[in-house]
Amino acid sequence: METDLERIVPLREEGGAVPLFCLHAVSGSAYSYAGMVNLLGPDQPVYAFEAPGFDDDRSPVRSLPDLSAEYAATLREFRPDGEFRLLGWSLGGVLAFDMAQRLTAAGAEVTRLIMVDTGLPWVADLPPEKEIQRRFMADMLGIAGASPEALDATFAPHPDDVDREVMFAAVEASGVLPEEIDVDMLLDRYAVFRAHIEALFAFEVTEHYHGPVVHIMSSESLPKYMRWDTVATNLTEHIIPGTTHHSIWAGDNLARLTDLVRRALA
Repeated sequence: METDLERIVPLREEGGAVPLFCLHAVSGSAYSYAGMVNLLGPDQPVYAFEAPGFDDDRSPVRSLPDLSAEYAATLREFRPDGEFRLLGWSLGGVLAFDMAQRLTAAGAEVTRLIMVDTGLPWVADLPPEKEIQRRFMADMLGIAGASPEALDATFAPHPDDVDREVMFAAVEASGVLPEEIDVDMLLDRYAVFRAHIEALFAFEVTEHYHGPVVHIMSSESLPKYMRWDTVATNLTEHIIPGTTHHSIWAGDNLARLTDLVRRALA
């Protein structure tokens, strides 16, 4: 298995605690976790995985098992000895779960597995192209703290098979995004996002995991999509009231989320 140590981004290298390794969400960015790192305290080293194709020349990966296998091998090269602690939000939670299974099967010790608002995946047909593009833009707006409803009028006139460049030009012209985000940037980021959506829709968990799992959920998440109790035999769940998939990472919600992560790591 070829490894790529550049996938591991140090968010805080200092500290005497066991390092925490975070898996990127569907965007592919390692920096979703930067705010949490600041709240965890100076003794907690934190590293995060950044996806192939995100700010590098590699092609995005369209297979979740391929991503997970590469990351597990890279992690073992980066940290040959000692226990592993994994955390992932959204798609990152699915990656973390699959990596925990791979690592333990290879004889490694995974002492913490923390998922944040992660739906249990199942194999399904991809949505229409316009719907994937809208999910991408809603994710970008959610990360920026803006309402995805601002996209409705822009997306409504276009067909389901709308060309991505046409759609993103319309989004840029609508003014819902910061000025520094243009069509070229949207196309680059969308290539990674769409590859990860394709990977997620083609994946399902088929094996039980018996290690400790902590799942921290937003209150908007529907229980029927969060059935990790069907595959995780040692599961602890928490719900943060008044939160959404993105707002769980902001303001007072982030402080509550970080407190639960800190308790899970203790």
